[in-house]
Amino acid sequence: MTQRRQILAALVVAVLLLTAGCTKLVLNERAEYTANEASVSDAGLEATGYQHADTQEQTIEESFEVGGVSRTVVASNWISTYNKSLQIQGQQQEAARFAVVSTPAINVLGQTFNPVNEMSHQELLNRFKGQLSGEYEGLDQLEYVESRDEVILDKEVEVSTFQTNATLQGETVELYVHVTTLVHEGDLIVAVGAHPAAFAQERSNTYELMQSIEHSGN
Repeated sequence: MTQRRQILAALVVAVLLLTAGCTKLVLNERAEYTANEASVSDAGLEATGYQHADTQEQTIEESFEVGGVSRTVVASNWISTYNKSLQIQGQQQEAARFAVVSTPAINVLGQTFNPVNEMSHQELLNRFKGQLSGEYEGLDQLEYVESRDEVILDKEVEVSTFQTNATLQGETVELYVHVTTLVHEGDLIVAVGAHPAAFAQERSNTYELMQSIEHSGN
């Protein structure tokens, strides 16, 4: 079973077993959940020198049978990516990257049910590191460095930093990778950024990008 299928399967089981309060899945064979787009403000991009690279809506549809009950879940997520060119070994390369993901936070009796909400920061990086890869290869073996608090969308959240080595244009580069997550107006927001460790200013820029996230929820 693929990772995305496992996540949706866990979501279906959690909701079906938990409550009669979620009529969308209990009474209907098909349930659709849609996130609203999260992005970085123009002011945040201008202040940090990052550029918008791409925004995609990703719709995942899966059908399951749980306890003899057949249900279909459709989840629509948004993924926005940004990058910045840095001069490395005399060449300009898109070596600093940032991504923000919004995914539906299904609320049942005041509790949020989406496996993403239960993941540790390291698990989130393993899940979403593909959005950061860009010119890098081998974003593996993440080592925890530190955590700090930041205010994002008027909420104080924990941002974790990890260190890893990756390959850029055939050369091994030490990277810092930063990640945080929060629930905002009906959606789960995941923000991740990566940059060469040698560029200390990009750590501050990553924090500013996180602080500049915009999102209008359900």
